[in-house]
Amino acid sequence: MKILTAKQQQDLDQFTIDSNSITSLELMERAGRFCFDRLQLVVDKKQPVIVFCGPGNNGGDGLVIARLLADEGYNVNCLVVQLTEQTSGEFDKNLVRLKKTKCTLQTIQDINEIDTTALDGAVVVDALFGVGLNRKVEGLAKECIELIQSAQIKSCVAIDIPSGLFGDQKNNASDVMVHADFTYTFHAPKISFFLPEFGNCVGNVEVIDIGLDKERANSYSENNFYLSPKNVATLLQKRPTFTHKGTYGHANIIAGSKGKIGAAILTAESALKAGAGLVTATIPSIGVDAMHAALPNVMCDGSQGVHSLGGTLPVTNAYQYGVGPGIGCTSATAKFLYHFLEHIWDPVVLDADALNIIAKNPTLLKEIPEESILTPHPKEFQRLVGVQKNGSERLEIQREFAQKYKVYLILKDARTVIATPEGNCYFSLNGTPGMATGGSGDVLTGILTGLLAQKYSSFDVVRLGVILHGMAGELAAIDKSVYAMTSSDIIDNIGSAYKELLGFAQ
Repeated sequence: MKILTAKQQQDLDQFTIDSNSITSLELMERAGRFCFDRLQLVVDKKQPVIVFCGPGNNGGDGLVIARLLADEGYNVNCLVVQLTEQTSGEFDKNLVRLKKTKCTLQTIQDINEIDTTALDGAVVVDALFGVGLNRKVEGLAKECIELIQSAQIKSCVAIDIPSGLFGDQKNNASDVMVHADFTYTFHAPKISFFLPEFGNCVGNVEVIDIGLDKERANSYSENNFYLSPKNVATLLQKRPTFTHKGTYGHANIIAGSKGKIGAAILTAESALKAGAGLVTATIPSIGVDAMHAALPNVMCDGSQGVHSLGGTLPVTNAYQYGVGPGIGCTSATAKFLYHFLEHIWDPVVLDADALNIIAKNPTLLKEIPEESILTPHPKEFQRLVGVQKNGSERLEIQREFAQKYKVYLILKDARTVIATPEGNCYFSLNGTPGMATGGSGDVLTGILTGLLAQKYSSFDVVRLGVILHGMAGELAAIDKSVYAMTSSDIIDNIGSAYKELLGFAQ
C-alpha cells in the first residue's frame, strides 16, 4: 500500500466521492463511525469524553464521533473551537445533527471558556486539524493543544493525525502538536509517523480502511509503501507433504566472540525458528560447548579461531550466510570478513559488528554482493554514512545508499524502514517498546537468514522478516509486558507470529 502525500490523500477522497456513488457527507459518516467503533472498545460509558473539533473536515469527523457516542449513552462533551468563521458544508450538517443529541456542546472562542477541571481524567478526542495542515499552529488552536498536553487527561485519541503534525515528510510539524496515545488514521499511515522526531506524537497507530478507491490509490507516483501483516501474508510459501530438511536450505550463522557467544546462540535459534532446514554456526571454538548445550539441533564450525573469528573461511553456495552479531572488530576479524566478502557471490545478511568493520573500511562496501541485506540500527547507520540532521534527511540517505550499492537496507528503529535497490522505502508499524532490549537485532538477523535459506528472494525476505520480527515482539509483550520481555521471548513467539500470518493468508 502506497503512503500518500496530503495532496494525494485529498485527491483520493474526492475521486472516491466522484466515482463511487458516495457523498462527502457519507464518507465523513463512515470515517467517524469506524473511529467510534474502536473507541467503544477502549472507553467505558462512565468515562468522560471530550471531543475537540476544528472547523474543517477533521472537525466534522469529530462531530460524527461525538454524536455516535452521545447516542450510545456516553458522557461526552464536544468543544467546537472557532478558529475561523469558515466551516465546511459537511461540518455544518453534522453540527446540526449533533445538536439533536444529548451531547454537551460548547463553542470556544477563548481558551478561558474551557473548564480545565473537566479535562482531568477524561479521554480527549483530537479532531482539530487533519492532514491538510501546512502552517504553524498559532493563537487559540495553539492554546488548545497546549491545554491538552498540560491537562491530567487519561488518554488522547487523534483522528487521522495528531493536530500540529503535518502529514508530509518536509516541514512536517508545527511548534506545538498533540501527543496522542492512539491515532486512528485513514487509508494508510502518514510519512511523518515514521520519523524519529515525531513518532512519539502518534502513540499506537491503527490504520482504518474507509473504502477509498484502491485502484486510484495505487496509481499515484509514490516510492513510499506501508507494510502490514495482511499484505505480506501472501508471501508465505506453502510446504508440500513430500519434503525434507534439505528443501528448506542451510543457514550459516557467522557470529560470536569471547563474551558474546550469546549473540550467536540467539541468531542461530532464530534462523531455526524462521524455518531453515539446517543451521550451522561458525563461531570461535570457545563457544562450541555453549552452542551445543543451548541448541543441540545446530551444527558448529569452531575452526576459525579460539576467542574470535579469524582465518579464511571456505565460502560455498551450499549455505546462505548471516554475518556479524557479536563478532567484534579486531584486525583478525576484519581480515576474516574481507576474505569472506571477496569470495561470496550470493546475497548475504550483514549486521552488527560486520557493519562496524565495514564502516571502518568503506572499500568493503564494493565487495558486498548485490541484493544483500544490511540491518543497521541508527548508530550503526551513522557510522556507515555520517551524521544526519533529521529523520527526513536520514530517510533520503538510506534510500540513496540502497540504490548506490544495490542492497536492501533495513534501518532498525521504533518504526523500521526498508530501503530497496530501486529506491523504494517500506515502512512497518509492527513492534513494541519491549523490543528495546539486547539481542533483538540478532533475532532479526537470524530470521532473515533463515528465510534466505528457504530461497525466498531478498525482497520477500526483508518484507516478511521485518513483519515476523515485529509481530513476535508484540506477542512477547502481551505475555511478558514491555518491561520484562527479552530477545529470547521474541524467539519463543516466532511460531505464533507465523500462525497469525497464516490466518491473514487464508
